[in-house]
Amino acid sequence: MEECAENRLILVLFRMEGQRYALRLDAVDRVIRAVAVTPVPETLGFVLGLINLAGQLLPVISLRACLGMPDRPIRPEDQFVIAGTSHLTLALVVDEVEGLSSIEDGQTVAVGDTLPGEKSHLNRLAKINGDIILIYDLEQLFSRDAQERILQVKAAAGV
Repeated sequence: MEECAENRLILVLFRMEGQRYALRLDAVDRVIRAVAVTPVPETLGFVLGLINLAGQLLPVISLRACLGMPDRPIRPEDQFVIAGTSHLTLALVVDEVEGLSSIEDGQTVAVGDTLPGEKSHLNRLAKINGDIILIYDLEQLFSRDAQERILQVKAAAGV
């Protein structure tokens, strides 16, 4: 996790359907306004298509689909979180990015400690200002196989 000198975690907070989520700051490159997405035929259900960001084609991912939420079309007020794994950079569609939060590592709890035996892509939980924040790790959310399949989408587009 991205940490400050005092064992603090720096998180990028965002909302989808009223629920607050977070990613580690070290996984996030930037946040941009939603732009038009070029659909790619015969792709994974959670890959909405591609965008061109400063000459780099990025797969646009529906976090809703990844997290089992009902999907919806991208709205002009949505935002894209440009984030990455060790192998891949993605544009993640979110309703609204709230900003950064710095919390002590001890303020989070591992999902396995809270939900024993639960297999989840969810990494940790935190309580910030009375809300429970679901903290995701993109390496856990997108398996190596899923990342390879996303890379194949880019390759099919000639990238």
